[in-house]
Amino acid sequence: MTYRHDDTTYTNAHMGEGKADLTSNILNALEREVKRRRRERIVETIGSVLITAILGLMFAWVGINWVTGCGETFITYTGERIAGECVLMPWRD
Repeated sequence: MTYRHDDTTYTNAHMGEGKADLTSNILNALEREVKRRRRERIVETIGSVLITAILGLMFAWVGINWVTGCGETFITYTGERIAGECVLMPWRD
């Protein structure tokens, strides 16, 4: 790369060719880093949503079975024993 002060017809197109490559490499590395972080956030968000949904369903299942009296026996006024109903527990039916 030569630069002559007395030449008035030169353009800056040939100047900084190495800078352009370096700048594009830096930008590509930054774009890759941004995409990697975005991918990590998406995976983390999906994982959090799935874990929250699974735990919510488990608590709801336990709550429904508690309300319906699963595992308890009730004695009627005639002395008959009635077992509580269990929801989504085929091993208890």
